[in-house]
Amino acid sequence: MRDEDGAELTVIIWETHEIDQSWEEGATYELSGARGKRYSTGRGTNVEVQSTKAFAAKRVSTSDETCVLVLGDTHVGYRHRPRSAKPAWAREVNARDVFARCFERARDLGVDAVIHAGDVFDHENTQGDRNAARQAISQTVGAGIPFYYVFGNHDDENGRTLLASTPGTHLGAKTSTVTESLVTLLGVDHCGKSFPTTVPNLSLAGSSGVNVLVIHESPHPVVDETGTLLYQTDGNKADISTFLGSTAFDVDLIVTGHIHVAAHNSVQGHDIPVLVTGPTVPISSYEKDSNPSTWLLTATSSGLDLDRQPM
Repeated sequence: MRDEDGAELTVIIWETHEIDQSWEEGATYELSGARGKRYSTGRGTNVEVQSTKAFAAKRVSTSDETCVLVLGDTHVGYRHRPRSAKPAWAREVNARDVFARCFERARDLGVDAVIHAGDVFDHENTQGDRNAARQAISQTVGAGIPFYYVFGNHDDENGRTLLASTPGTHLGAKTSTVTESLVTLLGVDHCGKSFPTTVPNLSLAGSSGVNVLVIHESPHPVVDETGTLLYQTDGNKADISTFLGSTAFDVDLIVTGHIHVAAHNSVQGHDIPVLVTGPTVPISSYEKDSNPSTWLLTATSSGLDLDRQPM
């Protein structure tokens, strides 16, 4: 690690402080809650930074990159589903607290935006769940980090009304550019078989940066690394081929939710990667595969990088 002058810097994190910090090679971080130590050696002066209990490392975006926290299927309110409607191991899952932690992670990382691929709420959400979600979103947007979302199939009328009352930006059937960044977002809400065949709005799309399509449904036709078609048994799978063919710009990444197992796939016949976010809490019958997480999307002038961050 090097300081802002390029001098080598040693960062020591003590196990007793129980700090869970991930580092990305080549990234820039702003450190706080640390003690500095400078000492001379036979070869010059060494500088160390040692952690304290208040240690934090905030990732700082450089001028030529945009960092976005991506998540989906948070299902706030899931714990209120009837006990018979979920497996025994999932009955104590508190998706509301995890939702707040996701947004706390965004603030700690200092990302440029948060993107949600739908099912912010579970269909059994309560007023307390909605109030907690509003607080997390408002606090994050208030810290200068915009929040973008599409609706999922579990986002009921109460949840959608709540989201509309927040300072978040609904991407459904429109485009939006992450402020002063390389990323342009286009969103389509939960549609199933009625997924649109043409792009609803081209006003902001087609930038020289990275264009990200955010949806919720299982896209079709999508293949894994072996070329095998996926999600064929989903009766509401979204046919995105005609939609993509109608665009006057390149789609560089499709972000989707709905499937509670995260994956990297691609659109058949198109060189477009597909990120299935997976859930932030273990709410699927595929418990062993769900691995709740968020994703850090880093866009630069040379391309995209995705880093999975377990919850």
